This record gives sequence, structure tokens and C-alpha cells, in this order.
Amino acid sequence: MTSIAATATCQLGEPARSDPPFASGFARVALTDRVHCARPLPEQVLRIAGRIDAIVVRERDLDDDAYERLARAVAAACDEAGVALIVHGRPAVARRMGLNAVHLPLPQLVEQGRPAGIAWVGTNVHEPDEVELAQRSGADYLMASPIFKPSCKPLAAARGLEFLERVLACARLPVLALGGIDDAAERAVRSTGAAGACRMSGYMLL
Repeated sequence: MTSIAATATCQLGEPARSDPPFASGFARVALTDRVHCARPLPEQVLRIAGRIDAIVVRERDLDDDAYERLARAVAAACDEAGVALIVHGRPAVARRMGLNAVHLPLPQLVEQGRPAGIAWVGTNVHEPDEVELAQRSGADYLMASPIFKPSCKPLAAARGLEFLERVLACARLPVLALGGIDDAAERAVRSTGAAGACRMSGYMLL
């Protein structure tokens, strides 16, 4: 298993590495979904704090101002709970908030490049042949999906553990599994040597 802490050192001109956005062991990461969450996201962070290492504030439908207001509220809860916060898709927001981690969709990472001033950058891969592109584009960790059928996308085809193992075989970076993760699925993911597992509804509906 490749841990987050074992990723490559910074290239010249990048910020010095600060603490990684989640544990170097098996990481548990929550992705937010405020629309279906049982309570306001800051309250939910405190509710699940003992179960997760990091939370990705996804919320792609918000404009930048609304997103930043929400992210700052979630960040306050994360500080209280000892949970890392990862901004999704908006490196400028992360820089204004003084955060060190951003998750970018692969097309955005390829098009815009690794954002300046950000120490840790993650991206998604949906095919094994996307792994090398993500690595060349400057990613520090990968989210492979969908491993199992996600409840939020019932029409999405699950790729299964074989897909995850193929991604792991191609990757020189930590790989997190996403899609349909519950406790049983997490145990199966752990057995592959993946660096962690991510849940959306599994954490938002608790």
C-alpha cells in the first residue's frame, strides 16, 4: 500500500509539504452532500468526526461565494473535530482559506495544471488508463470510482474490486476507493492494499 505520506516530494516552486490531508494508514474520507444530509454540514462533521480522517466539501452547484461561506463553516467544525478539510474544484477558495489540499476532477487538473500554492492535490480516475495521465498532471492521490454501485447514482455501473486492483497496479500514488462503500465493502477494499475508502451517503445520512 502506498500511503499519503509516501507521495513524491514537491517540485521546485511548489509549496513545502505540510501535513497530509489524511492519515498515512487506511484513510476514511467523507464527501459532502448538503441536499440529502440529515442536518447542516457543520453539525454532521461533528457527528461523524470519530469515523473520518478528512472531508471533501463537494457541493458543485454552489457559486464561489456561497461555496466559500459553506466551506468556512465546515472548516470551523473540522478544526473543532480534528478532521482535515479538502476543497473540491476551487483552488482559489482553498488559498483564501489558507488550506493545503484540493481535489480536482481530472479534466480540470489536466486543463489548468497543478494549482499554485497548494501542497496536496487529488483527482478522480474512472479507467486504469487515466492513472498515468493523473500522475503526469501532478496528482498526489487518486480516487478510483465507482467500485461498488453508489446509492446516489443508481444507474452507474459498479466496476468492482478487479477494477480497483488494476488501478492499484498502475499507480505510483495512494489510491482511495469511492462508490457504494459500506462497512463490508470497506473491508474488501482494505484487502486490496488501497490507501483508503470514501463515502458520501454512508456518512451524510448517519
